[in-house]
Amino acid sequence: MHSKSDLLARYKINKISEVTKDQLSDFYKKTYYPRYKSLTNNWHWWYRVGYNEFEPLIISIDNKVIGQAAYLPTELNVLGNKVPAIWFVDYAILPEFKGKGLGKIMYKEWMKICPNQMAICSDDSLRVLKKFGWKDNSATKRLARPINALNFLPIIKNFKLNFVNKTLRYLIKKKYNRNISINPYKISDNFKIINDSLKLKKNSTNNGFASIIRDEKWLNWRLMECPYKKDIYFFEYKNNFAIVHIFYQYVKRLNILYTYSTDKLQENELYVQIMNWAINNDIDLVWAINRNTELKNIFPTIFDKPLKFAAWSLDEKILKILQNGLLDLQGIDTDTDSCLYVD
Repeated sequence: MHSKSDLLARYKINKISEVTKDQLSDFYKKTYYPRYKSLTNNWHWWYRVGYNEFEPLIISIDNKVIGQAAYLPTELNVLGNKVPAIWFVDYAILPEFKGKGLGKIMYKEWMKICPNQMAICSDDSLRVLKKFGWKDNSATKRLARPINALNFLPIIKNFKLNFVNKTLRYLIKKKYNRNISINPYKISDNFKIINDSLKLKKNSTNNGFASIIRDEKWLNWRLMECPYKKDIYFFEYKNNFAIVHIFYQYVKRLNILYTYSTDKLQENELYVQIMNWAINNDIDLVWAINRNTELKNIFPTIFDKPLKFAAWSLDEKILKILQNGLLDLQGIDTDTDSCLYVD
């Protein structure tokens, strides 16, 4: 056992780039096991290292990594001004080192990084952050539409009740069936289309909200530099676009990462078209993040889950705006989708 005073005398804080791959792998294996290989091999992408001079912080004792405070840098539009911000993502201290004051030290160091900070929190994390002046908002929701519902029940799934699944899928299909159908295109082969269309995007403005700046540099990092871009596609319907992630994790999923329009907004119909494609291509679950309440006609509200968005700012005026949540928070932002990437 290490005494608190002994640990506080011996800890060391470094940037993530100053730590060896083996040290990181040992730590990630203990804290983020399902994605430890991905984090070990791709931490530059996960944490957007190189975007600015800041890097995730690592705390170690005798060259052993015992904690991390990681974040994603981004930029916000607040009242027409571009302001720097970070998404607080992977924060962990090894269990045997908790309660020794090291977490508080990491928090103080991390709070020096950027004057504007955001997070999607668990209940426990939110309780802690609110003690330090963070504000929260739960207007944005995680939406879900199970299609092959029985595939989510392992015991029943083993019986391979295809007839029951087909019957349930048929009933759902009647609701979303359309005469016109759309198909997905690989992002890696069509990035220019997305890049050019995003420049023509119809932007919503509301001075009561901050919005994420998704420029060409951001888009290239999030999509083309993504180690899993082979699984990222886009749909287009009447100049309405949806970037999606199609992959298998226990069930076959279609995560709608980001929707936007270059013309008349027809988000509801775009979602219906995607749902129709999903039903016809054996997708088990369609998932999205959105604060559009009109989507309840597409995603049953019984599966809604409010996202616990939290924010902190040194600037009281910015904090007051962030307390309203983000204007257009979607699945492509922070790590709500990418945390599902595993090797």
